Amino acid sequence: MKIIIKVTLCLILFITAPFIGVGYADAQISHVSINEQQFILGGYPKFRLNIVSQDASLDKMQFVVRQTSGEERLMVKPINNFLLLVTGVEDVVDPSATLVIREYRVNKWRDVKVFTLFKGQQLPQELAVKSSATHLSVENRSSKAPSSSYKIATMSQMSTQLPTTQGKKSAQYRDTLIDKSCTLSYTPEMTLWRIGTEHGKEWGISTYGAMIAIFEANPKAFNQGEIGGLRADASLRCPSHGLRDKYSNPKMAKQTFEAL
Repeated sequence: MKIIIKVTLCLILFITAPFIGVGYADAQISHVSINEQQFILGGYPKFRLNIVSQDASLDKMQFVVRQTSGEERLMVKPINNFLLLVTGVEDVVDPSATLVIREYRVNKWRDVKVFTLFKGQQLPQELAVKSSATHLSVENRSSKAPSSSYKIATMSQMSTQLPTTQGKKSAQYRDTLIDKSCTLSYTPEMTLWRIGTEHGKEWGISTYGAMIAIFEANPKAFNQGEIGGLRADASLRCPSHGLRDKYSNPKMAKQTFEAL
């Protein structure tokens, strides 16, 4: 009798095994969290994410920054089996922006985790010019969209505008980053660290904050866009008050500097 019972149980397990957990068969991500947020409000998105997934492939995962102006799908580079480097190119200027992690389940993309990125932070008024212009542009185009699919397509094409339009917006944004009435004086033998230390005390921010503000306000003064490549013959414009405020947090400024 015991043998019959054992055989019956084995048969039941053998038959039902393929169906156990069918409801979870498509769920791959079991854990995801932000290991380090390497940017502040007004900068381009850059994260280190902790992740535990049954599937090593990233094809069924999406990492998206969502703000009022639309969504940007981020680029992903694995650091190891449990750590990802996730970056984007569009500055995040919306204080209510979120990081959305999506997974392809049952023939559909589904949100599995949403992180709020900036709690209580506000964009400096001088830098808010870019945010307002972008939001207005998206609202105007979205109101004319005949369908939701067109709206999504429109947002995804924001980075493919005509070069002349991009140039004008870039110039307007660049003007908000500099104090046109001020030029930094320095000698060829001075390092960016020394310049940042001297002016950081004057501006009331850390050396790291001053260096990044100078770097962002004067991109052409650095060889190949590297913060360590300050040209000895370059003229440096003073960062605007808004830009200095952007990097007034010493901890975040240091993290941003180290991530460059």
